[in-house]
Parts: sequence; structure tokens; C-alpha cells
Amino acid sequence: MLYFLAILSGILPALLLVAFIYWKDKYQHEPISWILKSFWYGAMACVPAALIEAFWPECYLGELGTSIYYSFVVIALTEEAMKFLFFWLLVRHNPHFDERMDGIVYAACIGMGFAGLENIGYLMTDVTNLAMLGAARALISVPGHFFFAVFMGYYYSLSVYGPRRHRRLMLLCSLLVPTLLHGLFDCALLTFELGVLYMLLAMVVFVALFILMAVYVNRHMKRLLEADNRLMHKQFDEQEKA
Repeated sequence: MLYFLAILSGILPALLLVAFIYWKDKYQHEPISWILKSFWYGAMACVPAALIEAFWPECYLGELGTSIYYSFVVIALTEEAMKFLFFWLLVRHNPHFDERMDGIVYAACIGMGFAGLENIGYLMTDVTNLAMLGAARALISVPGHFFFAVFMGYYYSLSVYGPRRHRRLMLLCSLLVPTLLHGLFDCALLTFELGVLYMLLAMVVFVALFILMAVYVNRHMKRLLEADNRLMHKQFDEQEKA
């Protein structure tokens, strides 16, 4: 029974955020089959990410330096690179990727598939602390992966629909920005254990980062939705004139 609850607790927060992003895409919903496919792709991305993380060389650079190394290189770079790879594999031949907001939708679903499987893995290994660990991951880790994924999808959409001269830069940003945010996020969490001063500093950084990501995620989604809305009205006007 505990293992069933661990699976349910692990996947439910991710599914709720998938439902949220599906609802936010209000002009032209993506097919449910592709939403489920992207969630599955995200879960698959979690497997090679875990294997790669296990083979990163151990490196001691002092307490703070080691936290930075593991946060930015071992965890953030590995996980965001795998999510980006599976995101690219999903959307490169996707006939339904025809709006700016679609980049955020598919990236968020991949991020939630990744977070859901990762959650299940953590909770299955510590079912005795299921309630506390499940609540902490539902309120911190899953939203974190959601925020990182929105930035990935936002910049990827700009690389596809934005000015041609900026496409390579936006494509690079779709990997580097989530990696940077993920690294800061995990570094703040890891430094909680390094003493009172580090803990206070980490709390300030973590709360500020969480709030800023929430604000910018909402702003980015609104910006792409408005652009899609303008395009939809323009196409409708052209059809009316024809």
C-alpha cells in the first residue's frame, strides 16, 4: 500500500501541472495523444540522466565548491541536457507544433514526465517518510522542474518563430537558461547543510529565485499567448478578405 501511495504521490503533482499548462494553452489545444507522448518522453529522459549522473567523477572542491560543482555540472547540466534532447526529438517532426505557446506546452510536459519519475524514485526509496518527503517535493522540486521547462520551451519557440538572426542564440538559451536556473536552485538547497550563514543566504537566494521564476514564467506564457492570438486574428482576417 505504501508503495502505491509513493507512486501516486510522485506522479500526481506532475499531472496537475500538465493539466494546468494544457488549460493555459487556450487558443488551440495540443492533441491529448501528444501531451501523453511528451510526458512519456520526459520520463524516458530521466533514465539516461540518472545513469550519466552516476558516472560523473567525484570532485572535492571544499564544501561550497563541491555543492556548486554537483549543482551546476552533475545535476543541472546533465538533467537539462537530457530533457532538451528528448524535447528536440519530440518537436522536430511534430505536425502540431504550429504556435509559439506549443514550445512551452511540450517542454513543460516533458519536464513533468521527468519530475514524476524522479519523484517516484525518491519516494520509493524512503516510504517511511512518505508524507513529509512527498509534500516537500510536490511544493519544491516539481514546480522547479516546471519553471525550468517553461524557460526551455519559451526560448525554443523564439528560435523557431523569432528573427532568423537570433535563432542560434535562442536555441542555445533554451538549454543554458534552464541549466543556470536549475543549478542556482539546487545549489541553494545543497548549501542549507553548510552552516547557519550559508543556510540564511541560501534561503534568501532560494525564495528570491522561486518568486522571480514564477513571475517570469507567467510573463513569458502571456507574451507567447498574445503573439499567437494576434497571428490567429490576422489569419482569420485574411480568410475573411479572401
